[in-house]
Amino acid sequence: MLVTTTLFGQKLSLKEIRKDFKIGHKDESTCTKHLEMLEEYADCPVERGYEAAYHMFMAKHTGNPFKKMGYFKSGKKMLEEEIADNPNEIELRYIRLCIQYYIPAYLGYKANIEEDKDFLVDNLYKLKDQETKQLIYTYLKGAKMYSDAELVLLGR
Repeated sequence: MLVTTTLFGQKLSLKEIRKDFKIGHKDESTCTKHLEMLEEYADCPVERGYEAAYHMFMAKHTGNPFKKMGYFKSGKKMLEEEIADNPNEIELRYIRLCIQYYIPAYLGYKANIEEDKDFLVDNLYKLKDQETKQLIYTYLKGAKMYSDAELVLLGR
Protein backbone atom coordinates (compact mmCIF):
# COMPACT_ATOMS: atom_id res chain seq x y z
CA MET A 1 0.00 0.00 0.00
CA LEU A 2 1.56 3.26 -1.11
CA VAL A 3 -0.28 6.32 0.12
CA THR A 4 0.61 9.64 -1.47
CA THR A 5 -0.63 13.17 -1.15
CA THR A 6 0.56 15.84 -3.55
CA LEU A 7 1.65 19.28 -2.39
CA PHE A 8 3.29 21.42 -5.03
CA GLY A 9 5.12 18.42 -6.42
CA GLN A 10 6.00 16.94 -3.02
CA LYS A 11 4.50 13.68 -1.86
CA LEU A 12 3.79 12.04 1.45
CA SER A 13 5.35 8.69 0.70
CA LEU A 14 4.59 6.11 3.33
CA LYS A 15 7.10 3.83 1.62
CA GLU A 16 9.89 6.39 2.13
CA ILE A 17 8.74 7.19 5.67
CA ARG A 18 8.86 3.49 6.56
CA LYS A 19 12.29 3.06 4.99
CA ASP A 20 13.67 6.09 6.87
CA PHE A 21 12.12 5.07 10.21
CA LYS A 22 15.37 3.37 11.25
CA ILE A 23 17.40 6.56 10.71
CA GLY A 24 14.93 9.26 11.79
CA HIS A 25 16.42 9.46 15.25
CA LYS A 26 19.94 9.84 13.80
CA ASP A 27 19.39 12.20 10.87
CA GLU A 28 17.81 15.55 11.70
CA SER A 29 17.05 16.59 8.12
CA THR A 30 15.30 13.29 7.37
CA CYS A 31 13.36 13.57 10.60
CA THR A 32 12.34 17.17 9.97
CA LYS A 33 11.32 16.49 6.36
CA HIS A 34 9.08 13.56 7.28
CA LEU A 35 7.65 15.22 10.37
CA GLU A 36 6.60 18.32 8.43
CA MET A 37 4.87 16.23 5.77
CA LEU A 38 3.20 13.97 8.32
CA GLU A 39 1.98 16.89 10.44
CA GLU A 40 0.35 18.33 7.36
CA TYR A 41 -0.98 15.24 5.62
CA ALA A 42 -1.20 12.19 7.92
CA ASP A 43 -4.77 10.96 7.60
CA CYS A 44 -4.79 7.30 8.63
CA PRO A 45 -3.72 5.48 11.81
CA VAL A 46 -0.40 4.24 10.40
CA GLU A 47 0.57 7.68 9.08
CA ARG A 48 -0.37 9.25 12.42
CA GLY A 49 1.68 6.55 14.17
CA TYR A 50 4.74 7.50 12.15
CA GLU A 51 4.01 11.16 12.85
CA ALA A 52 4.08 10.32 16.57
CA ALA A 53 7.38 8.48 16.14
CA TYR A 54 9.00 11.34 14.26
CA HIS A 55 7.83 13.71 17.02
CA MET A 56 9.68 11.55 19.52
CA PHE A 57 12.73 11.41 17.22
CA MET A 58 12.84 15.22 17.19
CA ALA A 59 13.68 15.10 20.90
CA LYS A 60 17.15 13.89 19.86
CA HIS A 61 17.58 16.81 17.49
CA THR A 62 16.99 19.69 19.88
CA GLY A 63 19.26 20.92 22.65
CA ASN A 64 16.55 22.59 24.71
CA PRO A 65 15.53 20.17 27.49
CA PHE A 66 11.97 21.54 27.61
CA LYS A 67 11.55 21.09 23.87
CA LYS A 68 13.07 17.61 24.12
CA MET A 69 10.51 16.54 26.69
CA GLY A 70 7.73 18.30 24.81
CA TYR A 71 8.49 16.44 21.59
CA PHE A 72 8.75 13.15 23.42
CA LYS A 73 5.57 13.56 25.47
CA SER A 74 3.45 14.76 22.55
CA GLY A 75 4.66 11.90 20.35
CA LYS A 76 4.07 9.34 23.08
CA LYS A 77 0.54 10.65 23.68
CA MET A 78 -0.25 10.58 19.95
CA LEU A 79 1.04 7.03 19.55
CA GLU A 80 -0.79 5.70 22.60
CA GLU A 81 -4.05 7.29 21.38
CA GLU A 82 -3.66 5.69 17.94
CA ILE A 83 -2.99 2.28 19.51
CA ALA A 84 -5.96 2.67 21.88
CA ASP A 85 -8.18 3.44 18.87
CA ASN A 86 -6.57 0.75 16.65
CA PRO A 87 -5.27 -2.00 18.97
CA ASN A 88 -4.94 -4.56 16.18
CA GLU A 89 -2.97 -2.34 13.79
CA ILE A 90 0.24 -4.27 13.27
CA GLU A 91 2.38 -1.35 12.16
CA LEU A 92 1.44 0.78 15.18
CA ARG A 93 2.61 -2.01 17.48
CA TYR A 94 5.86 -2.26 15.50
CA ILE A 95 6.45 1.49 15.86
CA ARG A 96 5.84 1.40 19.61
CA LEU A 97 8.01 -1.69 20.08
CA CYS A 98 10.95 -0.12 18.29
CA ILE A 99 10.69 3.11 20.23
CA GLN A 100 10.25 1.46 23.62
CA TYR A 101 13.04 -1.02 22.96
CA TYR A 102 15.62 1.64 22.13
CA ILE A 103 14.83 4.71 24.23
CA PRO A 104 16.59 5.29 27.54
CA ALA A 105 14.94 3.64 30.55
CA TYR A 106 14.77 6.91 32.49
CA LEU A 107 12.00 8.09 30.14
CA GLY A 108 9.77 5.43 31.65
CA TYR A 109 8.29 4.23 28.36
CA LYS A 110 9.09 0.53 28.31
CA ALA A 111 5.92 -1.15 29.61
CA ASN A 112 4.68 -2.67 26.34
CA ILE A 113 7.82 -4.31 24.94
CA GLU A 114 6.87 -7.94 25.66
CA GLU A 115 3.22 -7.35 24.76
CA ASP A 116 4.15 -5.83 21.39
CA LYS A 117 6.81 -8.46 20.67
CA ASP A 118 4.22 -11.19 21.25
CA PHE A 119 1.59 -9.32 19.24
CA LEU A 120 3.95 -9.09 16.26
CA VAL A 121 4.90 -12.78 16.47
CA ASP A 122 1.17 -13.63 16.44
CA ASN A 123 0.13 -11.13 13.76
CA LEU A 124 2.92 -9.98 11.42
CA TYR A 125 2.19 -12.82 9.01
CA LYS A 126 -1.34 -11.37 8.54
CA LEU A 127 0.00 -8.14 7.04
CA LYS A 128 -1.16 -8.10 3.43
CA ASP A 129 1.50 -5.71 2.11
CA GLN A 130 4.43 -8.07 1.51
CA GLU A 131 6.97 -5.27 1.04
CA THR A 132 6.06 -3.69 4.39
CA LYS A 133 5.96 -7.08 6.09
CA GLN A 134 9.48 -7.84 4.81
CA LEU A 135 10.76 -4.40 5.85
CA ILE A 136 9.42 -4.88 9.38
CA TYR A 137 10.72 -8.44 9.62
CA THR A 138 14.18 -7.46 8.39
CA TYR A 139 14.36 -4.57 10.86
CA LEU A 140 13.23 -6.70 13.81
CA LYS A 141 15.60 -9.53 12.87
CA GLY A 142 18.52 -7.09 12.77
CA ALA A 143 17.48 -5.51 16.07
CA LYS A 144 18.23 -8.80 17.86
CA MET A 145 15.23 -8.48 20.17
CA TYR A 146 13.81 -11.89 19.20
CA SER A 147 15.13 -15.39 19.80
CA ASP A 148 15.78 -17.68 16.82
CA ALA A 149 12.56 -19.58 17.57
CA GLU A 150 10.56 -16.32 17.71
CA LEU A 151 12.11 -15.18 14.42
CA VAL A 152 10.90 -18.36 12.72
CA LEU A 153 7.34 -17.55 13.81
CA LEU A 154 7.75 -13.87 13.02
CA GLY A 155 8.98 -14.61 9.50
CA ARG A 156 6.22 -17.01 8.46
